[in-house]
Amino acid sequence: MLPRLVIIAAVLAVETILLSGVIQRTPLDTLTGAAKFVHDLQHWGFRYVIAYAMSFAMLFYLRRAGAAAVADLSAMARDSPLRFAWLLAHLALFGLLALLSGALYGGGPLPFAVVATAWHLCGIAAVVALFGAAAPLPVWVAILRHSGSLPLYALLPAAGALLAYKASQLLWAPAAAITFRLVQLLLQPFIPSLRGDAPTLTLSTDNFAVEVSEVCSGLEGVGLMLAFCAAWLWYYRRDYVFPRALLIVPGAVVLIFLLNVARIAALVLIGDAGYERIAIVGFHSQAGWIAFNMAAFCVAIVAKRSSWLNRAAHADAHADATAAYLMPLLAILASGMIVHAISAGFDRFYPVRLVCAAIVLWAYRRRYRGVDWRFSWRGVLLGAATFCVWSAFAHFLAAPAAMPEDLAKLPLPLRDAWISCRAAAAIITVPIAEELAYRGYLMRRMVSRDFEALPMRSVGVLALVTSAVAFGATHGSLWLAGIAAGLAYGFIAIKTGKIGESIAAHATTNALIAVQVLLFDQWQLW
Repeated sequence: MLPRLVIIAAVLAVETILLSGVIQRTPLDTLTGAAKFVHDLQHWGFRYVIAYAMSFAMLFYLRRAGAAAVADLSAMARDSPLRFAWLLAHLALFGLLALLSGALYGGGPLPFAVVATAWHLCGIAAVVALFGAAAPLPVWVAILRHSGSLPLYALLPAAGALLAYKASQLLWAPAAAITFRLVQLLLQPFIPSLRGDAPTLTLSTDNFAVEVSEVCSGLEGVGLMLAFCAAWLWYYRRDYVFPRALLIVPGAVVLIFLLNVARIAALVLIGDAGYERIAIVGFHSQAGWIAFNMAAFCVAIVAKRSSWLNRAAHADAHADATAAYLMPLLAILASGMIVHAISAGFDRFYPVRLVCAAIVLWAYRRRYRGVDWRFSWRGVLLGAATFCVWSAFAHFLAAPAAMPEDLAKLPLPLRDAWISCRAAAAIITVPIAEELAYRGYLMRRMVSRDFEALPMRSVGVLALVTSAVAFGATHGSLWLAGIAAGLAYGFIAIKTGKIGESIAAHATTNALIAVQVLLFDQWQLW
């Protein structure tokens, strides 16, 4: 039952994003009257539905009889095949909903009340059809019967979550003022001429100026850190000593807030030193993510190694294997963020990623002796097919782009060297690092803690889909293409039992993309 619920959630999330794109073609800040009321109702109602679904799922799982109920319902679901007639009905209703979405706030011959009513009825019917495709009505009735009064109890925490979200918005201005003052105190010894304008929260020097707006207050990082801590403590809940383990949360929040202060101070120092473009383009876009990753890494290390917090601090026999599978990708990501932070747009130091990945792969080479690197024509053929799918998505989702101007200005030997390193990384180190992380580790780790001992053929649908979604989420505007590619690579690894096949498929896709970039000047793919 759980894989079906995950698939339902994934389908609804993708469709919601697509519908939002259609609706937001109309300027929504100009809405008035009934249209504004309906939009606000949708805005907050959608958030409440998400909070309610999470609240109900957590309460259902945590109740004493939850595990037995999940097992019973899973058995019922296994005996109930997917119903494709309902799926076709859902697709038809979604198509109609997309048409209504375009007309909902865009005006037209029909009255707004008629379009809005039809939109909501069609949306409800589409959701019902999707659930009907996943399982028949008796299964859903059984879920409600097993849940007892939980649907009512779930209303309260969902409402509390929504109120907390609304209340957090009141903290933006005070948090920005505190950040402004701390940055000013931090910079004063280094820049005696620093001037601060408290009403506008502006810090200025003789060469550079920064406004500490509400989005720079650090609350976004605090929210990310709260989500990280919650997920971390939940996932490793059996290893930690509660309630003392909850001290991790305020410590992590303070750390990320102070790192945000240091980030803004560094931004001012870089700009004041004469590197204004690096400060605005590279450092400004990457420093926040660098700070978050640093804070999350520190929290994870301290939380895992502290015997006062973690009863399994010295009992993790799988740490070396985990590092071997994840460190190559982490090396690529970390080096990428750092070199991008010191660039002014064009990633001139991209070869550093290739070198870092190669060093890490060489360092862990003995840990990879048990990896099945073999591949056949199946992986190469699947990689070519995935390339076709990727190109189709890119045609509609990525705007054409020529060679970056900064790259074109480089001397020919340097330009050729950069392109060679970029292609080598795409064809060699990136496929190996990403397949080790997403298929070798994540896909199997979701099934078993001892993931190295788990055969690829034992991986189920839920782990395959989750790893594919995680893989797609790292590919920006081409996230849908990334999910499709992740499903393809995971499928062949499971089917053949060899991660070498998924690496070959991934490398083939990237090699063909490199050919398309270099021969047909399709630089948007890089």
